[in-house]
Amino acid sequence: METETGSGFVVAEMNTHHFMFKGAGRNREAARAAVLNAWRVHRIALLARYPERTDSIPDETRMEDHFRIFYLEFEMDAGYRDGERLV
Repeated sequence: METETGSGFVVAEMNTHHFMFKGAGRNREAARAAVLNAWRVHRIALLARYPERTDSIPDETRMEDHFRIFYLEFEMDAGYRDGERLV
């Protein structure tokens, strides 16, 4: 999806009804995989407590059907205000 930059990283954010999930990576695809992995781990814990909700809690492959993932791209050693690089 995106090429890696030697001095940058990407944060993926997915806001569900109750939680903000974040994942970081060298590019958008890695950040996306990290945030969806966090969701997978969360879902496993939920289903351990509420196994009857298997059909109502989507797995990581279907999360983007329900929630949008936003990407924030950063450079190392840079300062930002609201996503805009200042220094």
